Order: sequence, then structure tokens, then C-alpha cells
Amino acid sequence: MKATMFKMIIGMLVVMTAAGFAQQSYDYKTMKMDEYRAELAKWQKREADAKAAIAEQEARCEKIRQEIAQTEQETNAVWDEIYALLETDANGYKDYITQLHNLENEVSGFAALSPEDIYTRKDELDNYKNRLAEMKKDKRSLTSEASGIIQRIENMLAQAEQKAKPAAAGRYEVQRGDYLWKIAKSPDVYGDPYAWIRIYTANRDQIKNPDLIYPKQVFRIPRMAGPNEYWVQRGDYLYKIAGLPNVYGNPFQWQRLYEANKDVISDPNLIYPHMILVVPK
Repeated sequence: MKATMFKMIIGMLVVMTAAGFAQQSYDYKTMKMDEYRAELAKWQKREADAKAAIAEQEARCEKIRQEIAQTEQETNAVWDEIYALLETDANGYKDYITQLHNLENEVSGFAALSPEDIYTRKDELDNYKNRLAEMKKDKRSLTSEASGIIQRIENMLAQAEQKAKPAAAGRYEVQRGDYLWKIAKSPDVYGDPYAWIRIYTANRDQIKNPDLIYPKQVFRIPRMAGPNEYWVQRGDYLYKIAGLPNVYGNPFQWQRLYEANKDVISDPNLIYPHMILVVPK
């Protein structure tokens, strides 16, 4: 930028000189020596004035360069003080900002998922929250740059939570004369009476006896398996479920499933489709 400024100044002086020269035409064959010397003196003066102007501009440029260097030095000194307060250095701070940007990109991709995907991957959402919470404990988070990135990440996490709400479990308030079979058969619930056991196992905290439910009870009506849940399919058994990669990947862990679901499984050899099993990790 400094070199460009200097070149512009020189260029302007040259153009001005050339323009002045171009305004006059001389017939050197008829010009007398006195006239020639007068013109020569005139252009020598112009040349001297131009050189003096160039020297003046060079001095000004040098002064500006010195001021810029001093400002940069003062700025670096201030940043050194800031880094010391943040218990880091330039490279450490740059690395922290890079980590924040990486987390921001991950959360942005996660927030773009469908409501159903976000709901079923709630553990990932919690993981992002925990990672951000840890990064906020770092003193490097106190700069305006870092705070701005953190705020954007928090906004995206909040949006992801809000987005997943429609996919979360619905609710049904028991009416007089209702029973689980009837509720499950309703088109607004599952449209399948055999899915009554899903309502039962999803509300085991309220339903101790599936034959006894009461008006005004509000049941959760899950639409999809949540985190740490498994929905029993036709042909499933505990040994098989435990061996699934998304459960334990080890069939010999079937007893863990049984112990965690004893309140709805009376016989470990007998489970039914639509049951919702808790999968302890």
C-alpha cells in the first residue's frame, strides 16, 4: 500500500510535467540561443521543483511508515497483555477459536437434521452442550470474538431442541370408559389395538396394572423410540436384542435388559411386539 502511494505521487508529477510540456511547441530551428537558455532554465526549475516535491512526499511516506510500525508495535503489546490475562498466547488463542468454529460447524449440521433425527439422537445434542459448557470455562472465551461464536452455537442448540419437539411423545388424557386396547385402536393414537402394550410400557410409572387405568390420567404416546429405548419387533427375544450393534452388541448382556425391565417382563422368555424396553448403558 505504501509503495502504491509513492508510485501514484510520482506518476502525477510526471503527468503534470508532460502535460505542461505538451501545451507548448517549439521550432528549435528558428529558436535563438537566449530563448533556448530561457526555456532550459524554466524546465530545469520545474525538474528541481518536482524533485523537491518527490523528496517531500518520500519524507511524508517515511513518517507514515514509522507511525504504522509504532502502531503495530503498540497493538502487539496490547494483545500480549490480553493473552497474558487469558493465560495463553497468540497460537493458543488461534487454536481455541479454531475449535469453536469446528464445534459451530458440527452443531450447524446437526441442527439441519429432521425433527425425528434430532429427537432420536438426543445424546448427541447433550454431548454438544457439554462440550460447549467446557469450552466456556476457558478464559479464552471472554473475548468478543469467542463470545460471538459461542452465542451462535447456543442459539443453534436451542433451535435444535425446539425443532425436535413435534417428534417428541404426544399425550392422551384418559376418558371414562377407556382401556388400553381401545386407546391404541384410535386413529389419532396408533390405529392398532395390539399396540396397547406400547402405551403400557411407555407409562410404566403410572400404569401398574394394564387392566386398570383411570379417567384424567395423561399418558405419553410415543411416536418413535427415544434415546436408550428399544421397541420390540415381531420375532425378537432378549438374547437377540442384546446382540444388536445399536444395543449392546453382545447377546450375553440380555440379563441387563431383563433386570432393567422387570416391571413389564414377568418371564424373560416371553416378550411381545410393541413393548418399549429401557436399554441401560
